[in-house]
Amino acid sequence: MELSKHRAITSMAFDSVPVLPPELISEILTRLPVKTLLKMRCVSKSMLSLISNPQFIKTHLKFSINNQQFTYHKLLFRNFDDENSLNSFGDRYRILGSCDGLICISRDILDLFLWNPTTRKVKKLPSSGINVSCEHDVDFSYGFGCCTDTDQCRIDYRVVEIVRKEHSCINRYYVSVYSLRSDSWKRMEEYPSIVFWDHSGKFVNGKLHWSAEDRVSDSKSTFFISSFDRANETFGNVALPGPEGEFFDHEVGCSGGNLCLFCYFENKMDVWVMKEYDVAESWTKITSIPTKDYEAWPIFISRDDEILVHESRSLVWFNSRDNTFTRPEVRIRCDAANNLGLYNESLVSPYFLEEPIDQ
Repeated sequence: MELSKHRAITSMAFDSVPVLPPELISEILTRLPVKTLLKMRCVSKSMLSLISNPQFIKTHLKFSINNQQFTYHKLLFRNFDDENSLNSFGDRYRILGSCDGLICISRDILDLFLWNPTTRKVKKLPSSGINVSCEHDVDFSYGFGCCTDTDQCRIDYRVVEIVRKEHSCINRYYVSVYSLRSDSWKRMEEYPSIVFWDHSGKFVNGKLHWSAEDRVSDSKSTFFISSFDRANETFGNVALPGPEGEFFDHEVGCSGGNLCLFCYFENKMDVWVMKEYDVAESWTKITSIPTKDYEAWPIFISRDDEILVHESRSLVWFNSRDNTFTRPEVRIRCDAANNLGLYNESLVSPYFLEEPIDQ
């Protein structure tokens, strides 16, 4: 009797719960964090189907990008106590870039992976076919980001691999482009003999960017930013800001969707931001960071122009308003800046998306 009564009460309770339209359910789920959505996949088959739907994944990603108050940057680093962290990639790994929650990682020489650390899905990329006989005679530069197929209105994620081989003191570059949608590489024509200073390009305004040098002669060099448009698969140049002394190194960065440049001097690092893309006059120096030595690498610039810097195997915050350093509450030890990465959590899978994107 008691059991029947309990069932009747339970049935009445569920009957009183309003049934929400599917569109409203999807709208609500779009605003939830990724980790919450991953747990909700176990609620029912219909919930799993909705959250796994490519169109929902792209809608959730678009909402996160357009609503920064719901978006948090995650700092990725090697955690020796977490078996699901970067440990699975071994000791010789390098973070090459991130886009839409996916992280591109290289291991050893030519092993490349796309990894979503939130969903823990990983894909090893096929070989580009570059023949590497001796690692010491070869340099690599990479880039990773997304692009849109303008003809079919489909999104794709692409990896650019630039390999420099030294033959009799002559540098030759071989450029290959990987498409996640087709899961294949395309070889481009050999690139001119310039020097890429960045091992990983920065994705800004739909293009990849590396700091570069054109060695006209033994005594003369031209410095610039080399860009690669993955939609058209063409290279271009971006002018550097006006000279403020002779720096001995420079690195390209990204902040808030703007192109950045970090110029290294003997005891300081100048931080520049291009306020309007590809307009040389829009370069603005936001601060100069005093450095103890050359090993100081900016990781992240906040909206308040606070800069997270990797220096002396640790992380520090630099406040550009009062020129002070503070250490984060959580101490992180990292031997190299290229073992650190920033990403936003997403449901994007390291496999191609089948649905066309919204117009």
